[in-house]
Amino acid sequence: MAGDSLEPPFHLRLEQDEAGVAKTALNLLISEEAHEPPIRPLAREVLGSLKGTPDEHGILSVPLTPAQMKITHTAVKLLHDDLRYEHGDERAILRRILDKLPDEHTMRAIQID
Repeated sequence: MAGDSLEPPFHLRLEQDEAGVAKTALNLLISEEAHEPPIRPLAREVLGSLKGTPDEHGILSVPLTPAQMKITHTAVKLLHDDLRYEHGDERAILRRILDKLPDEHTMRAIQID
C-alpha cells in the first residue's frame, strides 16, 4: 500500500518504566477484547514497537498511526481506571503515559475500521 511507507503522524516517547506498563495494558486489552477483530492486530503492532531499543537517554520512541494511538490510549486508560489506589505507583505511570497522548476528544474522533 502506498500509505504504508509514510511516517506515522505521532511518536509516543516512553521511559523504560512507562514502556513496561504500556505492554501490560496492551496485553490486558488483547485478552479482554479477543472478540473484536480489529483490536488484536493493532495492539500487537504496538507491542512489537515497544520491543524497540531506547535511545541513549533511555527513551523509547514508538511511532503510532491514528488507529494504533487510539488502541494504546484505550488500553492505558482502561488499566488506569481499573487499578485501585493501593496501586498508586502504577497509576502514576499510566497517568504519565496518558498525558503524553492527545486528549480524549481527539481519541474519540479516530475511527477504527
